[in-house]
Amino acid sequence: MILVFEKCHHFLWNYLKDKDRSVLTWTKRVRICLDVAYGLKYLHFEKEDQKMILHRNISSFAIVLDENFGAKICNFGYSVFVGPNLNDCQLFDRPLSYIKYYRDAYNVNTREFKREWDVYSFGVVLLEIACGKLAYDDIYTTNDEDDGLAAVARRCFRNETLKEMIDPSIMREEETGENNFSLFRGPNQNSLDAFLKIAVECVDLTRDKRPTMKVVVAELKNALSYQETHKDPLGISFKDVQFATENFYETHFVGQGGFGKVYKGKLLHGNRTIVAKLLDISGGQGEKQFRNELQILSEYKHNNIISLVGYCAENDAKIIVYEYAPRGSLDRYLSDTRLDWMKRLNICIDVSTALDFLHRGVGKQATVIHRDIKTENVLLTDEWNAKLADFGLSLISAINKETDYVIDGACGTPGYVDPLYVKSSFLTKESDIYSFGVVLFEILCGRPTYVIRKQEGVYLPVFIKDMFEKGTQDDVVFKDIKAQIKPEALSVFQTIAYKCLNDKREDRPTAEEVVKQLKKALELQVSYHNLRVLIFLLTTLPPTV
Repeated sequence: MILVFEKCHHFLWNYLKDKDRSVLTWTKRVRICLDVAYGLKYLHFEKEDQKMILHRNISSFAIVLDENFGAKICNFGYSVFVGPNLNDCQLFDRPLSYIKYYRDAYNVNTREFKREWDVYSFGVVLLEIACGKLAYDDIYTTNDEDDGLAAVARRCFRNETLKEMIDPSIMREEETGENNFSLFRGPNQNSLDAFLKIAVECVDLTRDKRPTMKVVVAELKNALSYQETHKDPLGISFKDVQFATENFYETHFVGQGGFGKVYKGKLLHGNRTIVAKLLDISGGQGEKQFRNELQILSEYKHNNIISLVGYCAENDAKIIVYEYAPRGSLDRYLSDTRLDWMKRLNICIDVSTALDFLHRGVGKQATVIHRDIKTENVLLTDEWNAKLADFGLSLISAINKETDYVIDGACGTPGYVDPLYVKSSFLTKESDIYSFGVVLFEILCGRPTYVIRKQEGVYLPVFIKDMFEKGTQDDVVFKDIKAQIKPEALSVFQTIAYKCLNDKREDRPTAEEVVKQLKKALELQVSYHNLRVLIFLLTTLPPTV
């Protein structure tokens, strides 16, 4: 016996367990819940001939999503009809739902069934969608007092800590330290409050206190309305970006990134010069990178990280708007004599300070691995201050003392990427350190890694290691800055940069250690510079009486 259904894209549980759930923006999550709520309301109250259907197995395994994330209820094997002349509280001999964490806690040891059973199960689904985890995830079942997501949520609601359980991929924190919500994808306060309130009411242990599906639909519509009428202060209209860049005119084109073209412009409001990265998502790529970069730039704010001005997500347009760095990217200045040794040292300190901030997750619950450190992704201000940019490939990883790696397909730029990461797919913070080691030597040598490959036949790391083995590492220093460098400062710089390129991850320094050693090199250089100035003055000023 075979039942043939319309084709579905994925089950909801796929996105809560195996797939990338970050594609589920807050608005999409509320819409999914509202679709299911409409379906249950129909089954409970709107069937013809006053019949009612009790589903009895609502869970993430009974909800399918189409390609546009529209939700439909399925899996009616445990469902029953209740006729118009029968009380909606019935006794049934057929087995109940086989997943206990979705079961009505009141109804575990009885065959009695009412609409409130479905309401309870749907409440568990609401909590799953908000928290981004399945109801029986280990985090909700490891303690003796915990018996699944619903039990934990009820306790946290009483303790006013329920918001701490929300899926971090849709949450962010403002510089003020107050909880806000992430750009176009996260919930505003009223939307989240309305959603969590109705979810907790659905899983109340007292049946009479649970809402009907009519009430649930109304409350979810309120949650969606709060979200859709909420204006994000970082939202910029496509029309404004179009006007700022003169419709992306070719004279405003300043570069091509890995996921799209970059244009310079001036916003009408505030008369602020900006750059806009117009992501090309025509090939199916860029959507994830867009969300990823927005989340990181909105959460991890630092003087040495490029500032987010805003974003545009209208229709098919995906645009990120940044502050303008007048001097452009560092790779343009590697052989520029205006970039003297002191400026180069300060740039290295700026970038390593940004890395230290990202790797330690200062004040956050997660650390960021950039995954594409290179001179092209270091931008310079008029004062030669450095800012790290381009976080499209970056990964946010939960801080965990027991796990210090992420298994992910290797990506990055040849000549910079950690060979251990390429070989094993194990990404760690030390992978960034390796790439930064390449940048340090590029700044010292005045040549990018791809030029060295063209001239020497190998990328910079192999070339540098060969020079160290021969004891000729000083020969690679950019000739136009060599006379400016104090030997002791050079030694400290070369030592820490070389450690960054170590084949063994455990022997590479942390970003914090790199900052410390670069500052030491700077201190040595400053004292040397001051001495040279003093000698110059003593030898050039006329003698005094």
